[in-house]
Amino acid sequence: MTQSTLVDSQASTTTARSRRPTRPVLRKADYERAFDVLESCDTAASLPDFKEQMVEALSTHFALTHVSFFAGATFHNVFGDLAPLVEGHTSKMLPEYQERWSRYDIFGTPQAMRHLVSSGLASLSELQARGTLPASAEAYVRHFLHATWGMECAAALRLELPGGHTALIGMFDPRADKLGPAELATLRLLSRQLSAISRSLPVSRPKAALAGLSERQQQVVQLVADGLSNADIAETLSLAEDSVKKYVSRILAATGCQSRMELALLARSR
Repeated sequence: MTQSTLVDSQASTTTARSRRPTRPVLRKADYERAFDVLESCDTAASLPDFKEQMVEALSTHFALTHVSFFAGATFHNVFGDLAPLVEGHTSKMLPEYQERWSRYDIFGTPQAMRHLVSSGLASLSELQARGTLPASAEAYVRHFLHATWGMECAAALRLELPGGHTALIGMFDPRADKLGPAELATLRLLSRQLSAISRSLPVSRPKAALAGLSERQQQVVQLVADGLSNADIAETLSLAEDSVKKYVSRILAATGCQSRMELALLARSR
C-alpha cells in the first residue's frame, strides 16, 4: 500500500465516521431514571398490570402526562386498537384519532417503522430532521397534533408482547424540547429491557393468578380442566370431598372465574 493510498483510506474512514450520528453520552441520572422505570414495571403479574405500571412510570420519571399504550397482533394493527390505555389529553384525542387520523399516524410511516424496529424508538423531531415525510403524515402532525391539540413533541416506544404481538407507547407534550437527545437515548436503552419483561407476561390477570396458585391448587385446576367432578378429584388426590370444594372455591375467587367451566377454559387456554 502506497502512502497516498493509506492517506486516502484514512480520509475515507474519517469521513464515514463523521457522517455517523453522534450518540448522546448518558449521565448517571439518565441510567438511574432507566433503572427506576424498570423497577416500576418488573413486578407486573400480567400484561394489564404492566400497561398501567409502564404509563405511570413514564409519567413519574419522564414527567410525561399525555401517554397512550396501543397494542396489536402486528405493527400495522397497533393503530387500530379500539381500547388502548390513554392518559392525560390522549383520552380526549382518542375519538378524533380513531375516526380520522389513525391511518395517517406519523409513527406508521416507513421511516418511523425503520427507527422503531432498529432502535425501539422514533421521535417527531428526528423524523422531521431526516427527510420528507408523506403528505398525509405531515397533515397529521400539522392539523391534529399541532393545531388541534398543541402537541409540539411526540415520540413512540415499541415493545414486544406475548405471542409476537406489538405495543406502541405514544408520548406527547406541548413543549417541543420535552424529550431531548438524552431522554430519547434513555428510552432507547429501555426498549429492549422492557420488551424482555412484557413479552413473558400472562396476557390477562386471571392467567397471572392461575400461575400464582400453589402446587396442590394447580393439580386441582388441571383435574377440573379434565372434566372431573369434586368426588373424582377427591379420590384422585386422596382428599376429602369437602376439602376439594374449598380448593375450588378459593381458586375461583383467586382467578376471578365465575364457574368451573370458565376455570376449565382458562386452564386449557394456558
